[in-house]
Amino acid sequence: MKNKHIFIPLFVFIGACVVSLAASIIDYKAINKQPSYSYQTVQFNFDGASDGKDPNGNPFNAVSFLTDDILEEAIAASGLSYEVKDVRNNIMVTNVVPSKIVDEINSYASVTDKSDTQEITSNDYHPTKYRFTLNQDLDKKLSKDKLNGLLNNIVDSYCNKFYVTYKKTFDASIYDEVFDINEYDYVFQSQLYSAEINILREYARSLYNEHTDFQVDGRTFEDIYLAGNQIANSYVNRINNLITLKALSKDLPRLKNYYNYKIEMLTYDKTKYTSDLTVVSGQVTAYEKDSTIYVGTGENIVKIESNSAETYNALLAKQIELSNKIASIDTEIADCQAILDDIDHATATQEDFDLVEAYLERLGTSFGALQDKFSEFIEKYNETYLKDSTSKTAVNYQSSSLFSTSFIVRAIKDSAAIMLATVLGIGIYYLIRAIKLEKKSI
Repeated sequence: MKNKHIFIPLFVFIGACVVSLAASIIDYKAINKQPSYSYQTVQFNFDGASDGKDPNGNPFNAVSFLTDDILEEAIAASGLSYEVKDVRNNIMVTNVVPSKIVDEINSYASVTDKSDTQEITSNDYHPTKYRFTLNQDLDKKLSKDKLNGLLNNIVDSYCNKFYVTYKKTFDASIYDEVFDINEYDYVFQSQLYSAEINILREYARSLYNEHTDFQVDGRTFEDIYLAGNQIANSYVNRINNLITLKALSKDLPRLKNYYNYKIEMLTYDKTKYTSDLTVVSGQVTAYEKDSTIYVGTGENIVKIESNSAETYNALLAKQIELSNKIASIDTEIADCQAILDDIDHATATQEDFDLVEAYLERLGTSFGALQDKFSEFIEKYNETYLKDSTSKTAVNYQSSSLFSTSFIVRAIKDSAAIMLATVLGIGIYYLIRAIKLEKKSI
C-alpha cells in the first residue's frame, strides 16, 4: 500500500489511548483505590458559630460532638446492625473553609494587630459549615440508597442532639418528682418556694440579658423576673411573718431542734470569722510598708507584699468584710432565738393554721401559673433562636464507577502526559519524514 505510512501514527495514537485508559483504570481502582461514598453538609446558623463558640458561649468542636449515642440511634433508625466502631471508622467530618477565605482575611490585615510580615491563615477562621462523609468501605454490599439513608439518619440525629443539648429548658414538674411540698413543715414549704422562685428569677434575668429585645405578646423575660418578685413580696414575706409571729408548725419539737441546730452552725461560723478578724485587725494595726504580710488564716492564707496604699486598703476591705459577716450572723442568731422563744410561748389558733395553709396554697397556684408562663416564653425563645440553628443539604453519592465524573477527571490527568508524548512523537515522525522527502527531491 503506497500510503501505508499514514496508518503508523494512527496505530500509535490508538495504542497510546489504550495504554492511557489501562493506566487510569489501574490508578483509579488499584493504586489509589478511590472509594465510593455518601456526603452531606451541615450549616450552623446560631449566634457565635462564626466565633467558634456554642450557643452557650463555650468553645465548640463540631467533630467531637459526633458521639457514639448519635451513631447508635442512626444505625437503629436505618434498620441496620453494624457496630458503632465500624461506622465511626468510615465516617469523616471535615470543616468547609471557602477557598478564598485566607486571601479575604489577609486583605484586612492592615486593620488588625498582625504585623506586616505575619500572615493570617485559615486557622484564624472559624467555619460554620461541615461536611459529613460516609465511605462505602463500611460494607461493599450496601446499596447506594441504604448508604445514603444511614448518613442522612446520622446527620438527623446529630442535628437533633444539638438542638436538645442547647435548647433552653424549664420543667416545672421536676420539683414535684423530687418532693411533695405539702409533707414539709410550713417554714420549710416557704423556704422551698423561695428557692424555686429565686431560681426562676435568676434564669429569667440571664435569658433577658442574652436577648433584651425578645418579646412574647409585648412582654420580656424581665417581666417574668418582676412577676417573681411580686409573688415573693405578696406571699412569701407574709407567710414568713405569720409563721414567726404565731410560731406555726406541724411539729413544734422538731422545729425547735432545727433552729437549735441552725444556731449551733451559725455560732461555729461566727467563731471562725471572729478569729480571722482578729488576725486581720492586728495586721492593719501593725501595718508597715516594704514588708511581707499574710492575710487570713487556715485555708485562706494569702501572701501580700506590703509596699503600697493598695495593700493597706485591701486589708481594710477584708476587715470590713469579716465584720459585716459577723454582724449578719449575729442577726440570724437573734432571729432564730426569737423564733425559739415564740415556740415556747406558742398561742396559735386553728384560724392561724388555716390562714397560713391558705396563703401557701395561693402561693403555689400563683407560682405554678408563673412557671407555665415562663415555660411558654422559653419554648418560643427556642423557636426563635435555636429551631433553625442547624440546616443540612441533601445527601449526595460519589461513585467509583468508570463512568463517574471522578474517574473521568482522574483519566484526563493520568492520560495527559502519555497523550502529550504520543502527539509529540508523531509530530517528530512527520518532521523527520518531511526532511527525508525533501532531501530525495533534491
